[in-house]
Amino acid sequence: MKTIFKVGVCVAAVAVLAGCQSTTTGQGRVVSKDGKNSQSVTFQVTEEFLDDGAASAVATLSSGEFFTGKLVTEKKQTESVEDGFFYDDDDDDFFSSSSSTTYNSRAKGVLFSAARSMQCQITLSNPSSGFSDGGVGECKISTGETVPVQF
Repeated sequence: MKTIFKVGVCVAAVAVLAGCQSTTTGQGRVVSKDGKNSQSVTFQVTEEFLDDGAASAVATLSSGEFFTGKLVTEKKQTESVEDGFFYDDDDDDFFSSSSSTTYNSRAKGVLFSAARSMQCQITLSNPSSGFSDGGVGECKISTGETVPVQF
């Protein structure tokens, strides 16, 4: 009986962890140095639930060139411990603690293709939800083009 329970808990934990990834798609357009739109760009950002704020990103140009890398959202975690006393017959002390996480609304990163790089800065609509709630920003390609992007 105990073994069946342990196996069931492990299977449930693996199923939950496997489902803790989300992929968000974004769209952009390469704007040349002279201000003309040249080609479309599709972004795919994959976030892991248990990750530390870094998301894997792939930007694919309509020409077939693709850039890969990470987009990072800074987050700050704070913890506080408060002592309290609760008197009962056992003379047990009662302690409470809390923690909170604050997310920066800006995600930054560098993506690389075989020949060029792309620096991105994205402002997230709801930073605690990551890219899945949307955002807007701009990427700059090392050859001078810009890419306004929306998730």
